[in-house]
Amino acid sequence: MGSTDTIFAQSTAKGRSAIALHRISGPDCFEKISSLVRCSTQNDDGTSTPGKPLELKHSTSKYGFLIDEHGSVVDDCVFTLFRAPHSYSGDETLEIACHGNPFISARLHSLLRRVGFRDALPGEFTQRAFLNGKLDLTRAEAIDQLIHSDTSAGIELARKASTGSIGKHSRELRERLVSVMAYFEAHIDFAEDEVGSYTSETQIKELTSIKKAVQLLFESYVSGIKIREGITIVFLGEPNAGKSSLYNTLLGNDRAIVTDIPGTTRDVVEDRLTLNGRDFVLMDTAGVRETSDKIEKIGVDRSISSAKKADIVCFIIDPTIHDEQDLGRQIANRLENLRTPLKGMSRYTEEIVVLSKEDTWNDTLKNQFERLRVEPESNNLSFVSCSSANLDASWLKNELEKKYDLIVNYGRIGESPILISQRQQDKAKLAMETLEHAISLAHKNDFPEKIASLLLLTAQHLADLVGEIGTEDVLTSIFSNFCIGK
Repeated sequence: MGSTDTIFAQSTAKGRSAIALHRISGPDCFEKISSLVRCSTQNDDGTSTPGKPLELKHSTSKYGFLIDEHGSVVDDCVFTLFRAPHSYSGDETLEIACHGNPFISARLHSLLRRVGFRDALPGEFTQRAFLNGKLDLTRAEAIDQLIHSDTSAGIELARKASTGSIGKHSRELRERLVSVMAYFEAHIDFAEDEVGSYTSETQIKELTSIKKAVQLLFESYVSGIKIREGITIVFLGEPNAGKSSLYNTLLGNDRAIVTDIPGTTRDVVEDRLTLNGRDFVLMDTAGVRETSDKIEKIGVDRSISSAKKADIVCFIIDPTIHDEQDLGRQIANRLENLRTPLKGMSRYTEEIVVLSKEDTWNDTLKNQFERLRVEPESNNLSFVSCSSANLDASWLKNELEKKYDLIVNYGRIGESPILISQRQQDKAKLAMETLEHAISLAHKNDFPEKIASLLLLTAQHLADLVGEIGTEDVLTSIFSNFCIGK
């Protein structure tokens, strides 16, 4: 399909609505249908009818009528013109806001086809924006994420990426690479008495720093997924430990059935939870125990399967079930019983031990719990407690927020951007691997030609990440930095 085609599409969701917005983009798109666009003429009885041809000479909006080739009114509309290059796509763009009746939209599209316009392909307006230099590939992908994200944090992540933060970071890394490449290129083309003796070790520190930045960029994709989809929390525990009560408390409604009958929950119950802008997927599960009930056993198997894939597992333990003096030993034994089926759980999974029904504890349990929280051997686990009457889950909420920040920021430094697509991560991986190869050759003081070619390839991978390729950057850097021709 040629870029000179005039394309159109409905930009708002299809169906009945107050207004339907239709976007048309292509060279002289308004002029091509100007004979079908009329001003609104006010009649004596207060009605409006089509009048003379409507003029839109500059980027502006006007109310008028769209008529077909026979002079029949299609609808009264608001016409907004964006002259090139001051439009989303970079081409001249006309937006028509008509009444949101599907039959009106269908008639409008039929008219546009008859005058020679064609239906836009998926994403074609954004593709033209990229080809016209209005945005890079990462910003285009961010726009798609902005539309489809299911979490508030995912929307914020996409919004930041849509400002060009990834492209800016990529360009900064490439500029640093170009500076290093200039050193190796100079030692290929010029004599030692002009540029000094050659030793690649002088560039290793900077190359290692660039590699660390590229690696953080590569690893950020996992954080991006977590932010967009939400951190998964699974409540795992014995029957009647208080999982469902706590689940309902966090959600603020009675989502899960709560009874004093063990085994009430038979399947995984799932809902979304947002805490101070942090998005979670919360799962209540069947109590874990040995059972001969086939249905309950299926529920237990699903509980274990969900926990193995979770980002955070909350082990819910009721310390009042067994009358033991040593709370630490009791929890350790019961925690081990819950952990045993979780072989294969991700090593990155965070764990929280929640002791339930705090309002029913005696003084001995309360004192033992306070000691348990500060014991050195307990530092690798997070311990919180929750009440069953007038349930208070504030401690758990605070702990979940800490775990969220730990998970999504793992391995990242400062405000470096987060990759938002698999394509971007693939390009970052190629750049990282190529740069690692260059560093290994630099440690051997290998030929500058080999190292320079790998650095050029690294820069190209970073340029591919945002859809930019620059070929003259290295030459410019050589002349500016080494004062050649003195």
